[in-house]
Amino acid sequence: METLHLKKGTAVISARQTTNEHKSQMQSSTFALSQHSMPSSSSSSSSFSRTNQFYLHHKRPMIKILSALTPTTPSSSSSSSASKTTMIGSDSLMSGETLNELKRILTKDLTHLFDDVGIDANLYDENVEFTDPLSKYTNFRGYDFNIKMLKNVFRPKYKMWSIEKTGDFELTTRWTMKMYLPSFPFVWNPELTFTGRSIMTLDSKAPHRCVKHVDTWDSIENQEYLSPEAVAEVLKQIFNFAKTPEGLKTPEYKTLRRYRDFEIREYERFMVAETTTTSEKSSGSAKMFDDEAGKAFSRLAGYIFGKNDKEKKMDMTTPVFSSKSQQMQFVVEENSASIVPIDRSVFLKERQSFIVAVASFPGIANETVVNETELNLREAMKREERKDTLKLKPKVGEEFVELAQYNDPFTNPLVRRNEVLIALENSSIDFQII
Repeated sequence: METLHLKKGTAVISARQTTNEHKSQMQSSTFALSQHSMPSSSSSSSSFSRTNQFYLHHKRPMIKILSALTPTTPSSSSSSSASKTTMIGSDSLMSGETLNELKRILTKDLTHLFDDVGIDANLYDENVEFTDPLSKYTNFRGYDFNIKMLKNVFRPKYKMWSIEKTGDFELTTRWTMKMYLPSFPFVWNPELTFTGRSIMTLDSKAPHRCVKHVDTWDSIENQEYLSPEAVAEVLKQIFNFAKTPEGLKTPEYKTLRRYRDFEIREYERFMVAETTTTSEKSSGSAKMFDDEAGKAFSRLAGYIFGKNDKEKKMDMTTPVFSSKSQQMQFVVEENSASIVPIDRSVFLKERQSFIVAVASFPGIANETVVNETELNLREAMKREERKDTLKLKPKVGEEFVELAQYNDPFTNPLVRRNEVLIALENSSIDFQII
């Protein structure tokens, strides 16, 4: 229940919480995947076929799961259980102080999107229309219910990068969302990542409530509700069996963009132990020749297992990086800078924050597969450039093409996580542009 008090030049919204819970009116979404045609690109057709067969076999439980997997990204103002008053100017042009205040409120609110504070119904029209590639609602109650369900079941993490005015009464945000599926029945613990935009149409009259909210994903072209491409994207991420070894330290990074075939990451700084092969011959690939890779690995392993001035044994980490410049790196703890390697061919260095385009692949990372993955990644970057105004700027040099291998040689190739990374000259600001 809410009361609207109008003062000169200002609308004051006072929201009082009722003791009764709102009954949800969520529209149900049925994924009749068998009625949709799947994408048929050569790089993904076999994967989609296997996924389709699995899905049809487990159709009934998957309908319930997939209907909930929606990266809902409301741009609303949070409210606590106590009464809350929000000041919004009555400027009918939604400019100046009114615009700045709306942007400030929305930005602050999104920090509470999936915490116990919840979203503020006062910034939404009661009959707000919401659509994204997997869901559709025609009122606030269903929309709010879906957000709470995502929070309780999928432990989502949401980050808004920017918010800008994109029309007379339109605001657009750019965001990243990660969701973590429950371990039952998803025993392989898949993670889902989406990046995209939220386009909000606001009422032309103060207090400029949101009357329409449309989410788009960077990873698909067909943004229509329940498009085959959207369903395929979700299934592809769910049935990605690649595993990162549990309990091992790994560098932290943010996903700035997720496209269909690759993603853009910003890594935070981290320490590495590094060695370079002594052979004059090079594989010309980020994958070293096996004999040289074995020698480099042994030198680095020796350092972390005690061949250092303190005879200290350190914890294993992941991944192992190797580059076209024939260097191999182990990630080490920050305090390792004071632990000096005995082997003079091993060096410690700090890798500063950097941005990379990353393509992932399972299986055995041999030279042929690694080279093919790099080529496909470069082609995919060019393809995305043609669809977007953003220009990706790969750095030039063999040291800027790397292979990251996360698993030991005894891991089943079907669940191995391998990645090719190409360093970019772009800054993180480039990827926050609406």
